Amino acid sequence: MRLVIRGTVQGVGFRPTVYRVAKGLGMRGYVKNLGSEVEVLIDGDDRIFLRELKKALPPLANMEEVVVEEADVVEKDFRIIPSSEGSRTSTIPVDTALCDDCLDELRDPQDRRYRYSFINCTNCGARYSAIEGLPYDREKTTMSPFKMCDACKREYEHPGDRRFHAQTTSCPDCGPGYTLYNKDKEIVGGVAEFAGLMEQGEIAVAKSWGGMHIACRLQSTSELRERYGRPEKPFAIMVKDVETAKRYVKVSRKDVFAGSRRPIMIYEKNDIDDDLMELVAPGLPTVGVMLPYTPLHHLIFELTDLDALVMTSANIPGEPMIIKNEDAFSLELDHFLLHDRKIANRIDDSLIRVHGDDIAPIRRSRGYVPEHLPFPNHVHVMGAGADMSGCVAFTKNKRIYPSQYLGDLDSYYAERFYRETVDHLTSLLGVDEIETVAVDLHPKYRSRKIGLEVADDLDAQVVEVQHHWAHGASLMLEHGLDDIVCIAIDGTGYGEDGGSWGGEILYCTSEEFQRTAHLEPFPLLGGEQAVKHPLRLAYAIHSRSGHECSYFDGDTASILDKLMNKSVETTSFGRLLDAVSAALGVCTERTYEGEPAMKLERLQMKGDTSLEYDVYRDGDTIYTLEAFMDMLDDEARKADKAASYCSRVAHALADAAIEAAEEYDAPIGVSGGVSYNRPVVGSIRRRLNTLGQELYVHQRIPNGDMGVPLGQALIASNL
Repeated sequence: MRLVIRGTVQGVGFRPTVYRVAKGLGMRGYVKNLGSEVEVLIDGDDRIFLRELKKALPPLANMEEVVVEEADVVEKDFRIIPSSEGSRTSTIPVDTALCDDCLDELRDPQDRRYRYSFINCTNCGARYSAIEGLPYDREKTTMSPFKMCDACKREYEHPGDRRFHAQTTSCPDCGPGYTLYNKDKEIVGGVAEFAGLMEQGEIAVAKSWGGMHIACRLQSTSELRERYGRPEKPFAIMVKDVETAKRYVKVSRKDVFAGSRRPIMIYEKNDIDDDLMELVAPGLPTVGVMLPYTPLHHLIFELTDLDALVMTSANIPGEPMIIKNEDAFSLELDHFLLHDRKIANRIDDSLIRVHGDDIAPIRRSRGYVPEHLPFPNHVHVMGAGADMSGCVAFTKNKRIYPSQYLGDLDSYYAERFYRETVDHLTSLLGVDEIETVAVDLHPKYRSRKIGLEVADDLDAQVVEVQHHWAHGASLMLEHGLDDIVCIAIDGTGYGEDGGSWGGEILYCTSEEFQRTAHLEPFPLLGGEQAVKHPLRLAYAIHSRSGHECSYFDGDTASILDKLMNKSVETTSFGRLLDAVSAALGVCTERTYEGEPAMKLERLQMKGDTSLEYDVYRDGDTIYTLEAFMDMLDDEARKADKAASYCSRVAHALADAAIEAAEEYDAPIGVSGGVSYNRPVVGSIRRRLNTLGQELYVHQRIPNGDMGVPLGQALIASNL
């Protein structure tokens, strides 16, 4: 019998497992790679073979499809034979955290890989970040320059060994290693010396699997902010273990947090007034926490008394994370721990927001990419995405492959990274043709420009997709729905009327959408300047409502008054939250994306929602501005005002969604960046639940703009 097996079968110990199962059953034949699928020839009962194979699958392997056909076997034994090219239809493996077996060896003074920073086996280690091509063999990974020593080769060739055909295996005698440099590029040590620097409170760069981190102990965070120019942006921390995490944050979904993917999890602080956590995530009720996932991370904690470190992506502001050793020295720091293995694919840490037992992906990257999701149509489509939280997606064989996080496409280097990812993913996935390219409506988006260029090069059709329709379609794709009433709430999206949308009720199918309701519009005074200085938003609401405002005076007030009838108008819930934040004195200057609204959430979580503000709907408009003024005039405490006003707006959106759902007989979902706000989504869900309605939310596709290319692709595949 000939079996062709597709799924996660590359770089996860699949062929060695096939070998052991077949030998155990006394079968003759062979196993080999065919591009990214695996071919198995056996002379026995395929049902018995597959039953035993499923029992023996290694932790990271997954069989998604098996094609069986009659075939003759002439082999005298069972063997693994060399790989050959074939169709590229299977899942490419993701980077996974160090397994327990390797961790035990790392800590064992008697083991030859004791404290070796690149220890791994078929069950763990760098995969996507190290793959340069398929089939997944050593010569097509960044380990190709490192020739295996005799000891590693014996393990690699022994069917009973955990490292049998582990393509990235190595040891201190034959593999890559770390070197510590000072800012003058002089060698000053290695991992142990770097760990010492961490303990002393220094700030330094450490190269990982898919990029580099700037690292320091928590007490050095203020200095890091000053030196790195990030006065308020929250940093992620890496903690020694789960028990340490529980001291700092409220840990939930331990299965995801401590699993093989090891994302950064956004958890609620145990004490939101704790001084140390306030240094790491100023003004926020939450902080990002992750566990060690590389041997280096474990070693740093082994070699020090530290229980936590700040770990933030190493990049020049506005540019992608650094992956080349020579580029690391462009950062104005004193020490650099660098290894001599090339990074094939830049890949940031994944980021997940926790809502009780629910999870909401923010950044789908390391540990998740390049895994695919099911796709309903057998077409070849590219979703170009948006410019914030850049991501591109491709479909093939009823699967969709989203890229890793590409950053914000606001620089030449970010745009180049986007283009490189398009080229690399299409090559790796064997995407030989693209029939349709879906792009955003925004005429100035860089993602749109690149998408149009790709379409022109490949003579592909172009489909323009409105931003919030794509959000709705991403929910449909994730949940397998034919239609949905989407509460699309975010910071901005180019509307069909040329305005800035972001507080919408849309009835969506994959062929069309209807805008059934939206929040009351108000001017973005000065466009992007209003986003950076949210007091302008509050000023605009005062003026639009006919109220005097003391936020600005003199020439500034005169200029803003002149802009009232000239500026683009927005219906964005994100901008409304920014205005509330500024007007209540929570955050009046934005230093990073989403800051005013994120800091407002802390106030919302502290407040009572019992105050009544008259947010109401008339026609297709949900009126919010007079209620905003009433909220400001209220003598109640700030937390109650913020919580109550935001809850009233959320209720009004929920009511409008219910009305649309009844008209179209459709389910209701929420998507967009504001849907990461727990109090807002909680208010929407409670309102729906009182009327017996379920709320669909994201758990696999990001709520924010990383989900846009998936929705674009679904729409483009049906037009």
